[in-house]
Amino acid sequence: MFKYLGTLVFIHLGLGLAPASALTPPIVQKTIADTPIVEANPFETLSISQAQPKTVIRVGTKDLPPFVALKPATQPYGYSADLWQSIADDLALQTEWVTYPSVSDLLTGLKRGDVDVAIAGISVTAQREAEGLDFSYPFYQAGLQLMVLKPNTTVTTFASSMLNWHHLRPIFLIFGSSTIVGGLIWLAERKHNDHFSGNPIQGVSQGIWFAVVTLGTFGYGDVTPRKFTGRLIATLWMGLSFFIVADFIASLTVQQLSKHELDLTALSGESVGALKGTTGEFFLQSQPVKLVTYPSFETAVSALEDGEIKGLVQDAPALRHFINLNPDNFELVGTLLTHEGYGIAVRENESNLLEAIDRLILDYQQQGFLQQLHQKWFKEEQSTTG
Repeated sequence: MFKYLGTLVFIHLGLGLAPASALTPPIVQKTIADTPIVEANPFETLSISQAQPKTVIRVGTKDLPPFVALKPATQPYGYSADLWQSIADDLALQTEWVTYPSVSDLLTGLKRGDVDVAIAGISVTAQREAEGLDFSYPFYQAGLQLMVLKPNTTVTTFASSMLNWHHLRPIFLIFGSSTIVGGLIWLAERKHNDHFSGNPIQGVSQGIWFAVVTLGTFGYGDVTPRKFTGRLIATLWMGLSFFIVADFIASLTVQQLSKHELDLTALSGESVGALKGTTGEFFLQSQPVKLVTYPSFETAVSALEDGEIKGLVQDAPALRHFINLNPDNFELVGTLLTHEGYGIAVRENESNLLEAIDRLILDYQQQGFLQQLHQKWFKEEQSTTG
């Protein structure tokens, strides 16, 4: 009897000394069916099983659709919320959500110990790692991009654009050069050509008419120079006219392309916005633009609409989601400015929790669960470059 009792004591002590990772529930194959879309609330996170006691964990987040949205549901929903709920289920954790107004406030709360984990669309950076945070394996590849107002094609906008110096400069060049050429033609032809005789005003006006007709190739022959000097001036003017017309056409083309192919180089010296405490702010500090920071995305968008800034730099997935809801007012321009990975943040010295989260994220990636989440929330395939 004492022999069996000793064996039971040994088994009990052995289980008590087992590492935390050995007690982690086995990973089951994840599918998007585990996060069903319900018509009444398509963003409802997974329910927590009551079969075993749950360890309560405080999770900080912020509003960043489609990764995390806070309204109108009673709890956060979205890509990151679904991901965390799956992790919490597999680790037997009960989530207590804590929301913050900004990423900087969220990370500050994590450092203070107000929450145990932070998740939304938080970029993994060396600076944040150096400030006492650790990050999980990236669960989403993203990057910064530039959003601008979509060009308005109304008559008012067209009229105002025609008053732009890019359009006025070649027009002034055409009429200014035509006046000079017209005057030179009159000086060369006034004594030998009836077309250019008369007083200076009439003669120069005929010369300007000749220059404009030649420039535009509208016609030729009603007014012609006869002397060698006049014909030499006309020949030089014909050659120069090709460059003047080309410059005028190029100014129109560049003006149109610039509306759709803007980048930070084109906005050099202009005011460009970013959210305070984000990687967008950090990135723009090294760019040739005037950085303007805002406490929230809503205030930054209002500033862009009011013309206070020429563009807004923010995470590309969040901007694409916003533009899908406002397709007539905004557009993304250029390519990704950076390549960043989103991770789950914890405080340093939380290696056991971080190791368990990393293992699950890698498993989800291999199973295709992350790709299914992307299709659910973005309605598209995720590219390898984010």
